[in-house]
Amino acid sequence: MPFFYRGGSGSVPQRSRATMRIATLAALTAYPAGCILQIVFPDATPEPGLAAGEIAGFALVAVSLLAFCFIAPSWLQRIVGEQADCLDEFEMDLRRRAYTFSYNVFAGMAVLFAIYMALSVDLADSGKLQLWTPATYDHWNAIFWGAMLYAFVLPTTWLAWAGPALLEDLEDAAA
Repeated sequence: MPFFYRGGSGSVPQRSRATMRIATLAALTAYPAGCILQIVFPDATPEPGLAAGEIAGFALVAVSLLAFCFIAPSWLQRIVGEQADCLDEFEMDLRRRAYTFSYNVFAGMAVLFAIYMALSVDLADSGKLQLWTPATYDHWNAIFWGAMLYAFVLPTTWLAWAGPALLEDLEDAAA
């Protein structure tokens, strides 16, 4: 079940739909951008100007993690991560639709990753083109944690961006 953090008092912070949209967008875009910067500017380079690229990469990963921390205790994340017996029928239907969307996107990304890996290895073996492939533990670690982040955030992203307008009324009533 996806992650949900309930605060000490059991209350769920109310977040506006606009801030949730910004947070989900930041979480889903800043992490891969930060990882790409880390690949482009590895930490062992002797050139003096590359430290700024490394710092920018770490900063983007930190932005992504901070956005996740903002999302985790929200009402939309509660719909996604709460135990089923604590949700009403409307919230269960929203959860089902969010999971369906997330599964489709995540499965599509996994297929694209597999195709990319197959092509990059095949092209490298034939000597035609050298594409990037994960070669170190850090590369695979970044892919793993990126997959975990996407698995947690994609359902909430659907609720924030495509969920019914009724959600805003429910959030206002819960506040």
